Amino acid sequence: MAESKNIFRQFPPLSLVTEILGMLGLSKCPPFIFQRDEICLDQSIEIAALLEAYYIPCKAIQFLSYTDKKRWVTVLRHILKCHGWIITSKETTRDKKKAIIYSVERTTETINGPIQISFD
Repeated sequence: MAESKNIFRQFPPLSLVTEILGMLGLSKCPPFIFQRDEICLDQSIEIAALLEAYYIPCKAIQFLSYTDKKRWVTVLRHILKCHGWIITSKETTRDKKKAIIYSVERTTETINGPIQISFD
């Protein structure tokens, strides 16, 4: 979480994150899996404009000025991490072609109720 805190002015709200997932042609409800080829770049300029207000200026230039599918996976890692989700990748081979499968998963389980730690 510390890395994400250093690149954002404030965290993008979850509603914006789900909207961005939909605009990129991915499932709006994690957990899910996808491949880089499934990302739709038709609205990438609009998405970059939405996210620019949340990134600190130097990081906005670094991550949002030139966007390809690989860069969008990185941006998705950033915005999902703020809400307790991570993207893991796994390389697979099918018909002698390499492919990377990305999986969006929950990082931690939420704990309900107070936690008490004692060192007796």
